[in-house]
Amino acid sequence: MDLAPTDRMPIEGQELTTWAVLPGGRQIRLDFVAADGRAHSLVLPFETLSGLMMTLPRMLQSALDTRFADGSLRVVQRLGAWRLEQLEGDVGLLLKLGTTDGFEVAFVLNGEHAGSLGTALLAAPDDNTPTLMGRPN
Repeated sequence: MDLAPTDRMPIEGQELTTWAVLPGGRQIRLDFVAADGRAHSLVLPFETLSGLMMTLPRMLQSALDTRFADGSLRVVQRLGAWRLEQLEGDVGLLLKLGTTDGFEVAFVLNGEHAGSLGTALLAAPDDNTPTLMGRPN
């Protein structure tokens, strides 16, 4: 691991082993094994972990872009399930997307977003039509 002289010595994580929501639901503990084989835990407030969740895809994509300068690779997951719900008070729709291994993310769609998404899905080619899709910039 390359470090600048003023950097603190990081713990190089090797594997996330478990996680737990701590009593009260305000903190989450992440347990991991370091490269030296020792076990460590990191406790983060809900808000910090939520912010990290929003940043992780960009971090992973930046790492791929650094490794593969042509920008052709993307971090993707196979969709396992989706659900669309009407929010109370007619303030929009809730679109939940999930992977087969349990990752879920939810988005609130206003009428304009819902309409443009529906139009795009209707225009999508069927599974038998080969397509080449480049990475949007």
